[in-house]
Amino acid sequence: VPVDVDPETYCLDAAEAAKAVTSKTRAIMPVHMAGQFADMDALAKVSADTGVPLIQDAAHAQGATWNGKRVGELGSAAAFSFQNGKLMTAGEGGAVLFPNTDMAEHAFVRHSCGRPRGDRGYFHRTSGSNFRLNEFSAAVLRAQLARLGGQIDTREERWPVLSSLLAEIPGVVPQRMDPRTDRNPHYM
Repeated sequence: VPVDVDPETYCLDAAEAAKAVTSKTRAIMPVHMAGQFADMDALAKVSADTGVPLIQDAAHAQGATWNGKRVGELGSAAAFSFQNGKLMTAGEGGAVLFPNTDMAEHAFVRHSCGRPRGDRGYFHRTSGSNFRLNEFSAAVLRAQLARLGGQIDTREERWPVLSSLLAEIPGVVPQRMDPRTDRNPHYM
């Protein structure tokens, strides 16, 4: 069920998300739009109050931090994209970070055609597929990871200038930065 976004950060509005939760809701999926975090404090409270898990769409947030924590350290699953237009790209593919080993192990079994670690007898626990990144794509990403921090530093340095220039254009409202997002990769 889509809900509205905060008109200043362009991210999921936590109050609207809370109003939309029903007994059929299976997950709350905030998108960290253009590197700006959705209000993770408020969304974590909605999740705790309702029992509905958070799954972060962090495709725009590689390298971002919220109150000193990286996007994968906020207590909920976070999915990244390495599609050709992202901050780090391998053409396609992605990665998912999990807050605990049980979730990570379940995901491993799903990504490994339903087979648990160490299985040599093809004893499938569940359905799954081959969701694996190939070595070449991983090498390309590793090289990009080495320079991601410097690229983010440059974007953060230049954002105030770009933002002020954009604000001078009638009808253009630059994305507001929530001060809890203390590192923003400024995707887009």
